Amino acid sequence: MVVALVVAVVGSIIVIVFALGDPVPRRREFDRLCAVNPGVELREWTHIILHHSATEAGGAATFDRYHRGLGWDRGLGYNFVIGNGTRTGDGEIEVGDRWRRQTRGAHCKAGDMNARAVGICFVGNFETDEGPSEAQLRAGADLVRYLAWRFAIPCGNILGHGEVTGARTQCPGRFFPIERMRAAAREAR
Repeated sequence: MVVALVVAVVGSIIVIVFALGDPVPRRREFDRLCAVNPGVELREWTHIILHHSATEAGGAATFDRYHRGLGWDRGLGYNFVIGNGTRTGDGEIEVGDRWRRQTRGAHCKAGDMNARAVGICFVGNFETDEGPSEAQLRAGADLVRYLAWRFAIPCGNILGHGEVTGARTQCPGRFFPIERMRAAAREAR
């Protein structure tokens, strides 16, 4: 198994980049990846909301700067970002500060999902592009599988942003294979 772990400080967030070479990573590796800050208790996450960045390039640091520019005092609105090889490696999983602190997200207001859903953003525009890379899909499925297992999230609660009642978006785009992510959640049982 090829595993790479890189820690970087970007602005006021600590970004952990974790690249997987094995399509079915061990849970203990994801336990390390998804560790929260000392003294922080895990929230009771009930959903996973999948997003695309609607950009050709980017990563957690890029989106953190953009979100701060919008006036979001906590920056990056997602819990996780999965790179496409532009600003981070193809299939690399970046863990945002909101996850580390277990604070509410800023990725889906509809249905109060910011309070109860893990937000995962795949870098790319899957409304116009062909969809995520195979490396992104493997990493995303691995992450969804782990989170679904860890928090007992049923596959019916794995949603694209636009599937949330009240959301007015096409995110994560028509070329995003949402069923592949739901299948990963089913495998978590």
